[in-house]
Amino acid sequence: MSAQPPESTEKTALLGGNEQGQPPVYSQPAPPPSNDPDSQKLPQMVPGTTATTVVVTQPVVTHPVVLRDFPVFIVDSQGRQVQTVLEYRTGTKTHLFCFLMFLIGMLVFWPALCFCWLPYILDSAKDVYHINPIDGSVVGVYKRM
Repeated sequence: MSAQPPESTEKTALLGGNEQGQPPVYSQPAPPPSNDPDSQKLPQMVPGTTATTVVVTQPVVTHPVVLRDFPVFIVDSQGRQVQTVLEYRTGTKTHLFCFLMFLIGMLVFWPALCFCWLPYILDSAKDVYHINPIDGSVVGVYKRM
């Protein structure tokens, strides 16, 4: 059997290996920390030094409650979660609808005068007051206009 001649050093150097034909050595990344409780011990204190405790607090993010024409859950001043009670009251939109129907009745269609009172009985034309059922305080108002 005939032995093959060794590869030239130029070809080995171009491929990143060493002269013996070994592949190049790459450094490995550090292994991730293990979940073993013994490996997570605190480092030992050097005598004569003091320990510093760093407390990191996360900010509390509160989302605003969007008031619409349906009940919402809120947290009241005592920390209780309650559902608001709705109360409908006349507002700007109610009066504008009444005035608009009056104008239509006077200028265009006179039987519309009979329906000027309609916005005062329809909840969809009134402002919505959200009320805390425990203490009766007004939580907020959803104004139609």
